[in-house]
Amino acid sequence: MEVKNNPAGRLHDLLRIAQQRPAKETARTVWATVFDVEPSNTGELLKMLADLIGLVSETRYFIAHLEDVDHDLYLRPFNKLETFFSQVNLDAPWGQWRDQLDETTLYGLQFSADKLSRNSGSTSIAEKDIESLREELEQLVTSVLESALPQGLKALFLRNLESIRHALLVYRIRGIDGLEHELERAVGSLLLNRDYIPPSGDKSPPRKFWERFFLIIDRINKVVTLSKGANELAGPAVQAISQIIDK
Repeated sequence: MEVKNNPAGRLHDLLRIAQQRPAKETARTVWATVFDVEPSNTGELLKMLADLIGLVSETRYFIAHLEDVDHDLYLRPFNKLETFFSQVNLDAPWGQWRDQLDETTLYGLQFSADKLSRNSGSTSIAEKDIESLREELEQLVTSVLESALPQGLKALFLRNLESIRHALLVYRIRGIDGLEHELERAVGSLLLNRDYIPPSGDKSPPRKFWERFFLIIDRINKVVTLSKGANELAGPAVQAISQIIDK
C-alpha cells in the first residue's frame, strides 16, 4: 500500500482496509491485519490504535486550519470517527465496529486527503526501503540482546532501537513526520551520550555497535530527507553525530 503524504490520506486508506474485513472476524484480528502485527500482541495493537486515534486528531487539526474550505463540511466525518473510537474492545465482533464506518465518512476523508495532498511537499517512502530498514533494525536488536555489552549501554541501545522500530512499524500511520521525529530524538540521545562513544579506530564491541547504530540513523535520515525533497542529505544534528563518530 502506498503511504499518502498527508494525514487524511493515511487515515482513509487504513480505515478502508478495516472496513473491507468480514463482519464475523474479531476487532483484534482486523486491526492486526491492518497494522501487520500478531493478533496475540495486545500491547502492540493498543499502541498502534492509540497512534491511529492520534492520527484522527492530527487530521482534524490540519483540516481546521485549511483556508478557503467549508470547515463544517470537511470536519463532518470526525464526529462519527470520534464515536467509532470511543470504545475499544478488541474481542468484540468486527461487525459492531464496521457498521459505523459508512461510505459518507470515508468519502469525506477522501476530499480532505485531496486538499491536504496539494499542500504537502513530501513523497512516500518505498515499501522495500521500510522493510529493509526494519530487517536491519531487527538484526541489530538481536545482536545487542546477545552481546556482552555493559547493562547500561545495552539498555541505551535497546531503548533507542525500540523507539525507531516502532516508528517504522507505524509508518503507515504517522508517515514521514513520525520517522523524522524519532530520528531527531535518537540523534539527541547520541549527543547526550557522546562521552561513551569510543574513538575512531577502536576495535572494541561497543565501538562496533555505535557504528552500526549510526549507520541505521544515517540511512533513515537520507530516506526521510529525500522524501521531503530537501537539498541537504544531513541536517546539522546528524552532521554533528557524524563528526563525533569519525573522531
